[in-house]
Amino acid sequence: MKTALVLAGHGSHISPETAGLVWQHVDALRAMNIADEVTAAFWKEMPSFHTVFASLEATDITVVPLFTAQGYFTQTVIPAEMGLTGVITERDGRTIRYARTLSEHPYLGQVVQQRIEKAMSLLNSSPDQTAIALVGHSTKRNPESRKATEAQAEAVRQSGAARQVVALYLDDTPAIADVYALTSAPNLIVVPYFLANGSHTTIDVPRELGLSEGELYQAACVKDRQIYYTQPVGVDDDLLQAIIELAQEAGAPLKPPSTGSSWDCFPSAALQVITSLMQRPSFVIGQLHITREDVRHTDDVNLPTETLTEPAALRRKVRENPFRPLATSTDLPRGWRIATGGDPQRVMAVIETIYPAALANGIAKPGSLKEVLARQTGRYQKISQLDKHAQQAVVDQVCGQCVRRPEWLRYYGVASPHLLACPEPCDYWLSAALETINSDEEA
Repeated sequence: MKTALVLAGHGSHISPETAGLVWQHVDALRAMNIADEVTAAFWKEMPSFHTVFASLEATDITVVPLFTAQGYFTQTVIPAEMGLTGVITERDGRTIRYARTLSEHPYLGQVVQQRIEKAMSLLNSSPDQTAIALVGHSTKRNPESRKATEAQAEAVRQSGAARQVVALYLDDTPAIADVYALTSAPNLIVVPYFLANGSHTTIDVPRELGLSEGELYQAACVKDRQIYYTQPVGVDDDLLQAIIELAQEAGAPLKPPSTGSSWDCFPSAALQVITSLMQRPSFVIGQLHITREDVRHTDDVNLPTETLTEPAALRRKVRENPFRPLATSTDLPRGWRIATGGDPQRVMAVIETIYPAALANGIAKPGSLKEVLARQTGRYQKISQLDKHAQQAVVDQVCGQCVRRPEWLRYYGVASPHLLACPEPCDYWLSAALETINSDEEA
C-alpha cells in the first residue's frame, strides 16, 4: 500500500507567500519520508483540489486543510472539489482521510498568545491600557467561518490579557476599520488570524487599519493611538508538527520520520511516462528541455546557466520574481539547470516542481466547463452566462499564454507534441472569465 499526504491551501493570484508557506512544509515533510508521496493542492493555484489526486499512485491519502477555520472552504469547497463524503471517503479503490483544520489544534491558540505577549512587551503596555483585535477572513456565505476567530477572541478575553478584545473580519462584520470605534484603549494590538504573509496580511488588512507597508510588525501611531500589527499566526516552525499531529489524528498511516531529501516523496503517477521518454536522447515538455544529464529551459540549450540543487531554490526561481500565479504560463524564467544524473524520479520531481501535477493531469480524462461549474456554489456560477464565443475569447486570452492545451474545449486547435493536456478550466481561467462578465456588466 502506498500512502500520500496532501496539504490543502488557498493559494493566490497576487502573492507567492500564500502558497509558498504550504510548499515550505511540503518540502520539509518530503525530507522526513513520512509518506510515500507528499504534495499540495490549492484553490487559486496548481495543482487544484480537483485534479491533485490524478498525480498520486497512493491508495491511502490524507488531506490536511491548512485553513485557520472550519468554514466555506473546508466544509463546502474542498469536499466538493475532492469528492469527499466525510472524514473518510472510499472511492475508486482508495481511502481518502480528511483531517481537521488548524483551528481545532492547540497550536494556533498558543501562537496567538505568543504574539500578544511579544507586542505588549514591545509597547511596554499593561492589560488595562491595551485593546486586542483578532482579524479573520470569514464570509457571509458560511456563518461557521467566523467561529474560529470568535473562539480565539473569547479565549484571549477570558485570559485577562487586555481591557478590550474584539474579533474583526475581512469579508464580514464587524469590519476591520471598525476597530477604532469598537475599542478605546491607548495601545492596540492587531493579530491577523491568517497563516501566511500573503496579500491579505500585507496589503488588505493593513490598508483597512490605516497602516503603511513600513509600519508592519512594529509600533506605529494611528488616530492618536499606539498600534502594533503582528505577524500572522502560521509562519512559525511549530506549524509542521501541528500538521503531522492532525494527519495522525485522522488515521494517516505515517511512517517514522527518517533523514531524506526534499527531492524525495514526489507524486509518482507520471513516473512511467517519464521513464519511457528518457529512452530518447532528449525531449521537450512545455518549456523544459530534458536530457539524461539535466533539465533546463528550452531557450537555454548549450548556454551557461546556474545549477540549482534544491526544489525550494528552483521554485523561487520560476515562481516568485516576478510572481507567476499560473505555473504553466509561457513566461518561464531562464538561466537555471537541474542536474538529474539520468534518474527518472529526479526528472519527474523537477517537472512536478515547475508544473505541479500537470503531466499526470494530461493523462486524466478531460472534463468540461459545465462539470466544473456544477461543483461551484459561489461567485463562479455566473460564468454559465458566457456563450461559446465569449468562452473562446477567454481561452485565447488565457490558454494562448499557457503550455497546456485545453482538452476540455473540444474544438480548440491542433495538439502540439510539446503541450501538456489540460483536463478542465483552471481557477486562473475562471477568474478571467468572471472578470469578463463583470466588465460587461459595468459597461
